[in-house]
Amino acid sequence: MQCLKRLYWEVHEPELASEPDASGQAIMEQGQEVGRLAHQLFPGGVKVDGSGGLSDAISITKELVANPEVPAVFEGTFSADDVLVRVDILKRQRDKRWRLIEVKSSTDLKDYHLLDIGIQSHVVSRSGLDLASSSLAHINRNYIFDGGSIDVRQFFKIRNVTGQIKRLQPQLTSSCGRNFVSW
Repeated sequence: MQCLKRLYWEVHEPELASEPDASGQAIMEQGQEVGRLAHQLFPGGVKVDGSGGLSDAISITKELVANPEVPAVFEGTFSADDVLVRVDILKRQRDKRWRLIEVKSSTDLKDYHLLDIGIQSHVVSRSGLDLASSSLAHINRNYIFDGGSIDVRQFFKIRNVTGQIKRLQPQLTSSCGRNFVSW
């Protein structure tokens, strides 16, 4: 949503897409580290290994979702309406529904986060998973690190954005007379 030109190059002609510079690489690494920290919020969660390709990742995700012993799935992979998403965290709820949690290394909610979460929620729901809610986990700007290990429960702030996502659905499912998710 932020850069359709980059998306086009990455999908249609990846050899022509530019590699991130040192600053961009550092930002991506920071985001990955924040994602790993967020996994600590959900002990017993299982990360989907995507090294076998996307079809394999989708199959592994289905197996983990079907296993009631798995409390959370990290990097779950879903496809619907020609759109593929990898969800940072899916937390199994007591009522057998799921909570989608997108993790960002920012300190606040941004509009494009809602679009990202909205697309993920749409694809996951269309894939047959019953979502109870959709949330954003971001860094708590009031957290003070006092040495030792990071207290992940205090480091993250988790916001339920389900209502905001529902209001975005018309924007996500239609753009210029076309179905957005089929791009």
